[in-house]
Amino acid sequence: MTPSLELYSSVTERYNVLLDLARTLTSTLVPSALYEALHHHVARVLPMSAFTVAIFDREGEARTAFHAGEGDGLPRLGEVEMEHLRAGDFVVRGGVGDKSALLAAPLRCEGRLIGYLAAQRREARPFDATEANFLLAVGQLAAVAVANARLFAEVRRRGEEAERLEAIARDLGGSLELSEVVERAANRAFEVVNKPVVLWLLDGARIRAVARAGGAMIRLGEERILPPAAIARLKAEALSQPAVRAGAGTAAEIRLGTDVGAGAGLHERGRILVPLVLGPRLIGLFAIGPWSDAPPDPDQLALLHRMAPHASAAIENARLHDEVRRLSLTDPLVHLPNRRQLDLFLEKEFAAAQRGRPLCFVLYDLDRFKEYNDLHGHRAGDLALIRFANVLRNETRAMNLAARYGGEEFATVLSGTDLAGGRAHAERVRERCAQAFGGAMTVSAGVAEYVPGMRTPIDLVVAADRALYRAKMGGRNRVCVAEP
Repeated sequence: MTPSLELYSSVTERYNVLLDLARTLTSTLVPSALYEALHHHVARVLPMSAFTVAIFDREGEARTAFHAGEGDGLPRLGEVEMEHLRAGDFVVRGGVGDKSALLAAPLRCEGRLIGYLAAQRREARPFDATEANFLLAVGQLAAVAVANARLFAEVRRRGEEAERLEAIARDLGGSLELSEVVERAANRAFEVVNKPVVLWLLDGARIRAVARAGGAMIRLGEERILPPAAIARLKAEALSQPAVRAGAGTAAEIRLGTDVGAGAGLHERGRILVPLVLGPRLIGLFAIGPWSDAPPDPDQLALLHRMAPHASAAIENARLHDEVRRLSLTDPLVHLPNRRQLDLFLEKEFAAAQRGRPLCFVLYDLDRFKEYNDLHGHRAGDLALIRFANVLRNETRAMNLAARYGGEEFATVLSGTDLAGGRAHAERVRERCAQAFGGAMTVSAGVAEYVPGMRTPIDLVVAADRALYRAKMGGRNRVCVAEP
């Protein structure tokens, strides 16, 4: 039976399609445009109800890269049919009397099967050898173009990823406040994997949840024990596996972290742990998940691993900044806030007092401290300062501030406290001091309350200093309040 021209294109038409396709394939490196062009040219001469371009992913699974027409996209092929494609041959399925027919042709580049083209039609007429050889020729032409387009897409993806990673690094390094850095890190990790994220920081054998994103159901501040074996496993994963350390680990390699969290209650279905290391030290981890839908893909996890060193460095920088700031605002001997921190705190509370909140300032001076120091030695003098600082610390509420003012002078800033309350506080400190030293050391104090008309914190300090002077002149070991 001679086929009609309506059903079969001539050899000349197919040849022209192949020529046009060759010109088109060399003019584009965009995968989507390439697949559209393949469908357009094939459809000119090959009657079909559906056309699919299938590409193999990194795990060797066929994925639909393009589909047009009926059906859900990806026709499933058996192992024998796949062997035909690997050998460079076409596959024809369905014959006379079948409801549908399938024609598949391989996409092979450098001897490797990278995908296949599939045409389907619902007509009773099967694909013949002429059509099969045509699609086989199309696959041979398209394979190199598809491989080049994939390579181009990968290069572009890596470029975009590098830009994204640079933006993440800039964002994480844009703050030295630890609370802000960890929040940014968690949010950025969530943007990368699109799954719930909790950032845990390591302190000894404990980890503490410091930030979360994406609806993670963990209470901030929650602490858990991380067994030594788990710490060692996380460090080994980050430091001893070159692929993971370079950020190119596969999902399977990265999932090695899932079981190490069992001892810390982090072992749940659908959870990945990404360690944060700095040099040889494990400083924390990202806990990704759990999830009920598809897990993060390998590219997302690889990017998260590349982001992890930037997060580690930013967290450590913020910690160092906090430590430097703490040291710059703390007296190294008595471990109370120093004069600089006192001034900053007093300035803030003075502004609140100007808006109507009560405020008291108390200035203390250890009586005859120079004589005590000369008699007992400088080491004993230092211990006396430390002992009085402990008394002052214990008698001062957390919302207030106890500080070393300088030398043997100390101060407290009492927010929300009036003059009577300030005097009562100073008396308690004086009595506790006498008890702590067994009478060998006493303290005098001057108390001043903010009153309208004071223009700066210095006015309040001067008023307390004058009251302290009166206490010293009045016999020491006493408390005096500022005169109206």
